[in-house]
Amino acid sequence: MKILLADLDQSEKTYTLSDNDWFPVDEFTVADGPSGQATAMLTGSNEAMIKGRLRCKILSSCDRCCAAVKLKLAADFAYICMIGSEEYEQGHQETECRVEDYNRLYLKEPVIDLGEMFREQAYLSIPSQILCDKSCQGLCQACGTDLNQNRCDCDQSKLDSPFAVLRQLKNH
Repeated sequence: MKILLADLDQSEKTYTLSDNDWFPVDEFTVADGPSGQATAMLTGSNEAMIKGRLRCKILSSCDRCCAAVKLKLAADFAYICMIGSEEYEQGHQETECRVEDYNRLYLKEPVIDLGEMFREQAYLSIPSQILCDKSCQGLCQACGTDLNQNRCDCDQSKLDSPFAVLRQLKNH
């Protein structure tokens, strides 16, 4: 869904994403949703405020034991969208980002792509490590047994590890 700045005014307009074309279905298996809602309003002649909310559940796998995990993605966000080709070009150069620029989005044209914003928020809401449980023990490195379900007889001390040298130092 795209919004033209010319269609906005000083009062808030609410947009509900009815289609899911924006959602990266080729990368995620959706369990529930996605749903997204945004409000938009002009805050100046060349800028608009966008506030949004994303909710979705996806299927993933545990990073330690590969068990299936239903992951809830939730994001609330706000952007100040500004038009200006000079600012747009500066924003696409490698520069240090200041705190006040974290929620600024510089537009080359007076069009706001809500689908792109929601897609970005979906990616940002995925945790860096997905676990089935905080105490997940993972898989045995030698035989692949799920250590949450069973114990194995593998000698964990003889496993090749880049950190095996550190174990030898600890024993001295």
